Amino acid sequence: MILMIEMHKVDVVYDDGNVGLKGIDVHINSGEIVYITGHSGAGKTSLLRLLYGDLAPSRGIVRFDNRIISHLRSKGIAYLRREIGVVFQDLKLLEDKTVYENLMLPLEIFYLQKNLIQERIYSLLKQLDIFTHRDFPVKKLSGGEKQRVALARALINEPMLILADEPTGNLDSKNADKVMDIILRKSSKGSTTLIATHDQRIIKEYPGRVIHLDHGMVTYDSGGKRNQSVG
Repeated sequence: MILMIEMHKVDVVYDDGNVGLKGIDVHINSGEIVYITGHSGAGKTSLLRLLYGDLAPSRGIVRFDNRIISHLRSKGIAYLRREIGVVFQDLKLLEDKTVYENLMLPLEIFYLQKNLIQERIYSLLKQLDIFTHRDFPVKKLSGGEKQRVALARALINEPMLILADEPTGNLDSKNADKVMDIILRKSSKGSTTLIATHDQRIIKEYPGRVIHLDHGMVTYDSGGKRNQSVG
């Protein structure tokens, strides 16, 4: 197996002194689907932000695809993010732009032909059952529809790494299953996937590795060490 993500003795301490993560030692292989669980404030979002280069560790090493993220400059982070698809908990969609425009923006940096851009966008929107809303401004969509647009935007670049923060949180079970089917399809083609979630139904019906966080520490890892000691 190819090692995709390595976190070695990682701490995150915020400016106000609060500890986000403590003593994290995690190794994730290419193509793995990993659920990050834990109560609110346990450190799930902090862990995802480290991998996206939005947060620097206070101590330790975070490596993605053999690159130490904290060693990258702003240009290096920009290139890194081309290989990562993110579903943010607050979605971060452009509300006044249409669904199509929100998905077109991340593709423009690849200088694809317009017909290829349209083909890729239409395909994803059909899979997520929001094709008929392609010309709607995002602000006119329901919460669940916005959630699916956010997922489509995360997947549109066919990323090596998918980071999803509560991607099924606003969805009914039918649409949650559509989302998971698409994520698993991408994972089967080699994408590594980390999903921060409280949704136990999803974890049971779509089995994967589970890493549980409590007060910023890994207390359970179904694919690695359990009751991890702080180093």
